[in-house]
Amino acid sequence: MIPKDKIISVLHPNVNNKWWAINMMIYLSNLLKKENIVEFYAFSYDEQIFSKDITFKVNCFNKLKTAYSIRNSDYIIIWNSPMQFVWVLSKILFFSKAKLIWWHHHYPWYYSKNTNVFILIKKLLERFSMRFIDTLVSNSYYLKSSLKDIYNVDSKVLYPILDREFTSHDYKKLALNWKTIFTYGRRVEWKNLNQVFQTYESLKSQVSWLMLNIWWIWTELDFYKDKYKDDTNVSFLWLLDKLSIINYLEKSLVCLFTSKIDSFWMTIIEAMSIWVPVVAFDLHWAKEIIKNWQNWFLVKTDSEFTNRVLEIINDVSLQNTLSKNALNITKDFDESSFIKNLEDIF
Repeated sequence: MIPKDKIISVLHPNVNNKWWAINMMIYLSNLLKKENIVEFYAFSYDEQIFSKDITFKVNCFNKLKTAYSIRNSDYIIIWNSPMQFVWVLSKILFFSKAKLIWWHHHYPWYYSKNTNVFILIKKLLERFSMRFIDTLVSNSYYLKSSLKDIYNVDSKVLYPILDREFTSHDYKKLALNWKTIFTYGRRVEWKNLNQVFQTYESLKSQVSWLMLNIWWIWTELDFYKDKYKDDTNVSFLWLLDKLSIINYLEKSLVCLFTSKIDSFWMTIIEAMSIWVPVVAFDLHWAKEIIKNWQNWFLVKTDSEFTNRVLEIINDVSLQNTLSKNALNITKDFDESSFIKNLEDIF
């Protein structure tokens, strides 16, 4: 069961945005805070964004100081690198008796890259640090399998939770003349955003009233905004809160998930909860959620991606079938499921 009357330290290196990974750590901290003393450590955070969410203890990139500060904790929960090394320092140098929980929210991609000296040293230190861990946590069964291959350690699966704005929303399908496709999230180059524009270019001559709404943070934002500055059917959106995302999802016929490398992306679950069909690439973890022809489409090629989007746009019956089936999976991401799995971890 979830502990009570304990000191729990939560460690994340940089808390400077409100993507779902950060939100999950804050949600977890506030949940544990009801019955425990919870201290959230970060090397940096954006005070303007997070001042009302939780109190941070900022140690100004001083790993040794952080290791000393957490020495008396009963539990230490870490998220991203290099925090795994901070709690090992606390264990070795300051004789911490804390139980160590490492929650992975993505595949450690440096294990699949060409190894340089820095990465090699990091891998060696990481494998050494694994002997001190009590529980390894993954956010999908695909990631559980991957971590087993890398570390030869079993992990427990803790799916992220769907925000309450989505679970409590009274969804109403909007009747619109525009046939809108939508994509959103934190984007970097390897998330394959080019596919969104390739699909739009292929379909705009075939679909009347086609509109693309897109919100993301990416290095080539200015390039695409300039390229489509004269296309009034393409809308580049600024930062959206959850209610705004829901509003745009309600107006959308299809949500596009273009990444080929993620180990989980909450966008898919959010769209499911608003009954919006999704087309995504055939990633291992996505098979846990998306069942072809049942709740959405998984595709293997760029051309198939575009063809499936077109198929959904043109077939109202298919839209309805996929959307209704999608709701059946979202219960795995509600608060009760999260707490039940969290109890198992502790």
